[in-house]
Amino acid sequence: MSDYTWLAPAVLCGLIALVGNVVLGQQVLQRQIIFIDLAVAQVAALGAALSQYWLNQYALFSDSWLGEIIGPWVMSLLLCGLIAVMEKRHQQHLEPMIGSLFVVSASLAVLLVSKDPHGADFIHRILNGQLLWSTWDDVWPLAIITVAMLLLVWSKPEFMQGSGFYLIFAILMPITVKLTGIYLEFALLVIPALCAAALKGARFFIASLCIGIAGILSGIAASAHYDLPSGASIVVTLFLAGLLFNVWIQPAISKRAINRTF
Repeated sequence: MSDYTWLAPAVLCGLIALVGNVVLGQQVLQRQIIFIDLAVAQVAALGAALSQYWLNQYALFSDSWLGEIIGPWVMSLLLCGLIAVMEKRHQQHLEPMIGSLFVVSASLAVLLVSKDPHGADFIHRILNGQLLWSTWDDVWPLAIITVAMLLLVWSKPEFMQGSGFYLIFAILMPITVKLTGIYLEFALLVIPALCAAALKGARFFIASLCIGIAGILSGIAASAHYDLPSGASIVVTLFLAGLLFNVWIQPAISKRAINRTF
């Protein structure tokens, strides 16, 4: 068992990211803006490229956590502010507009790293993340910001109903994308919430968390044991956990609820 203690930061980062994404995922489904996660994650990746290839030239930002995160934060805040404005003015075409922003930001990131011999490795890390190699230094910032978000949502639930949702999204997303990558971040946001969408209230959150925990733990275990990319492994196991929930567990929950009604 002690041979696997090095996985503790990865497990904690994955579970903390799951909690934040379950809260945000419910809002994403309600607002019907599924592409927002991909767009913000990709813009955060573009910000990471700007940090690496531009901000790192300055001593203040070189080889520091602030230097790594300030670019993704600025870009995410700008994009979420733009989406908040578009939601009010162009609701009918909001989803395709967000999708367009995603593909443009992805193309800009590719162009930015195209002259770097290691650019392909950078794109690979952004897409698949590096959750398996998380350290305790990665756990604390993610935990602090996630707890702050939960306290805000608990004390002022109306904050999430308006444009405050976009502010929270823009602050939390760059930190999770840095660890999980774009693919896993999208999966954490959408799959648990989608699979538990038929449930309401506390049942929704419990089911979403259970699906996510099963997917994260099994995915990290498979990644570590078989030396596979962590992001891709967890995406697959998360999908399987959601599928099993919908096929076996949710029908039993629905049947029990009907029996109680009668």
